[in-house]
Amino acid sequence: MSPEPSHIPRREVTGAWFLLLGYATLLTGMVWDGQWHGDVGPDNFWTAPHLLLYAGTGVIGLTCLIVVLLSTWGRGPATGTPSVTVFRTFRAPWPFLVGGLGASGNLLYAGSDLWWHEVYGFDIAAGPTPSHFGLGLSIQVEIFAMIMAFAVLRRTRSERWGLALAVGLATLGSTSAFGMVSELVFEWLPGIAPRVLGLGAAAALILSLVVGLARSWHWPAATGLTFVLVQGGLSLFAPAATRWYAEAIGQPMRDYAANLPQALIGFPATYPLVALLAGAMTAWAVRRGVHPGWIAVAAGALAGVNTALFYGGIGIMEMNLPVTLLAATALGTVMGSLGWQCAVLLRRFGERAASVPQVVTA
Repeated sequence: MSPEPSHIPRREVTGAWFLLLGYATLLTGMVWDGQWHGDVGPDNFWTAPHLLLYAGTGVIGLTCLIVVLLSTWGRGPATGTPSVTVFRTFRAPWPFLVGGLGASGNLLYAGSDLWWHEVYGFDIAAGPTPSHFGLGLSIQVEIFAMIMAFAVLRRTRSERWGLALAVGLATLGSTSAFGMVSELVFEWLPGIAPRVLGLGAAAALILSLVVGLARSWHWPAATGLTFVLVQGGLSLFAPAATRWYAEAIGQPMRDYAANLPQALIGFPATYPLVALLAGAMTAWAVRRGVHPGWIAVAAGALAGVNTALFYGGIGIMEMNLPVTLLAATALGTVMGSLGWQCAVLLRRFGERAASVPQVVTA
């Protein structure tokens, strides 16, 4: 059941699209920053990639603040989106409360990142430093907020495409947090590349979430298409922007810089094929009357398998492929189940919004 348009205030609809815009800006800066670290190196808080990243965070934070203020004091329809009262005053719809917390954390850790660079130097690799770890987790919270906002909508074709685009952006954006967490949690496992497990877990969670939200073959397939567009666009932009910016500020390229788009190997480029297969499995389940929860779990396992095979095939990570494949499949299955449970919860958000009649305040 999808919410009727009149039961979701325009401020939340517009806010969802601004969350998407802000996160697209943030992700562009993040991918550009990764390309910069690999091809040029010298880094400080005020580089153009960093400023683009924080500009995206600023858009997210301001959007959430405005939506919360309008929900509290503005005229217009009451929202059916689950909300919480903050400081006994502010009425905050959950997607925008989560987004505001993520943006606040991002900007807070930006200050710690500035301090880290000042103390330990500018030419450091992007990795699980305390500041980068905090930034990665905050960005992941912003991702959840963006998906929550569109999960409440799903009323019109454009809004469902917004969800597909949000998922395409989130798939690439989740590499930071999931990659760093996996390196901390799974580093002790022998023969396994921890980052493969992290990226496989991210793919499994997001793909199973889409299967659970849409419950039709169209939208898992659509997320694969948006992923191609996002990864392709960033793969063209990041190397060119890095060369231009290095020339503009007089920085030489590293001697070993391959000038290849890191976005192509930062997440499995074969993910769209998995999304198409998940769509086909969903269509089969609908025709056969199979519970879609099983398809979400299967899609999670498939995402784990795809991640292990992709990185095992290109050979950029040391691993025992059979052991890593087994571990990635098991973790993907678990994350597929988690993604289904998250989808059930988010669908209830939309159903609740649909059940609340329109109320105009005086």
